[in-house]
Amino acid sequence: MYIASPNPTITPVPELDELRRDDVWFEDGNLILQTDNALFRVYSGLLAARSSVFKDMLAFPPPLEGNFTHDNCPVVRIYDSTQDVRFFLNAIFDSGYFEAPPAQTEFCIVAGVLRLSTKYDVQYLRRRALQHLAATFPTSLDAWHKRDKTRTIPPVDNTPFAALQLAREFDLPWIIPSIMYCISSHPLIKSIEGADFCGQKLRLTSDDQRCALLGREKLLMMQNRYSVGLSQSPPEGGSGSAEEGEKCQGDGKCTVTRQKIPEIITAWTVACYLDFYREHQYLIDNGFCKTCHPAFLQRQRALAEEMWSALPFIFGLDDWMDLDRHKEKAWE
Repeated sequence: MYIASPNPTITPVPELDELRRDDVWFEDGNLILQTDNALFRVYSGLLAARSSVFKDMLAFPPPLEGNFTHDNCPVVRIYDSTQDVRFFLNAIFDSGYFEAPPAQTEFCIVAGVLRLSTKYDVQYLRRRALQHLAATFPTSLDAWHKRDKTRTIPPVDNTPFAALQLAREFDLPWIIPSIMYCISSHPLIKSIEGADFCGQKLRLTSDDQRCALLGREKLLMMQNRYSVGLSQSPPEGGSGSAEEGEKCQGDGKCTVTRQKIPEIITAWTVACYLDFYREHQYLIDNGFCKTCHPAFLQRQRALAEEMWSALPFIFGLDDWMDLDRHKEKAWE
């Protein structure tokens, strides 16, 4: 890295004229950042105020042999992807570009900001990136059920495969159970041969592939068991049965509805049960009598809680309590 000062010889670099100016370019900026194929002109003071790493870098005295400059600005060569740098600098210099949830964003922006805010120690941006991941891949069943309304990263196809790579890169185990659950809802071939995302083919590592395939099998067995259990009328006084003294008033309607449950669940994706009621609310709310309906919902909800509690173990992780501790530590 080279920083200009009044004393050393200034050395213009004609080759930099061949690099394009990126969108993050302030004409009155006093520092140029160079990546492999782009230049960014920014304000060194604001960058140093946000990042302790840049603060230390910019505090170094210039080398005796002179400085690289372009457009009368000192040039700093950084070895990060141009896309990540663009996202990161936009988040630094545009207060509305990367806001905390419930503001919406995109996965690639979250990944780029997380990557460089970690590298260059910009903690408030790192926390925002983690908050966006938490809103999209939650750690509680209630948050999962609200996910369609609260998620801040849109459901672009194959996003879970990219999110898993990011979770491994930055050791974020607390988002992995819900990520793996999402991956299990995709066709099996994606876990085996890779998934397309933003022009790239994302392939699971051998360990993640094994985890995904074994977890998928366990989920399938659990869902099959649930579908059979929900199709059967519970014994009197048993869990999920009508209140004592009350009998089914559906005249066979409730039995017909229960018999549809296995067909629905087995015809859906492997990872479907957590959203079973939401996706089939009309059938359930209208397919049971007033006595059987609350009893069925109670049973269905209890099984969903059982599956959610089991997700970390299904995918080879610690329980949710330990994962929440990892989450709190990551946000410190």
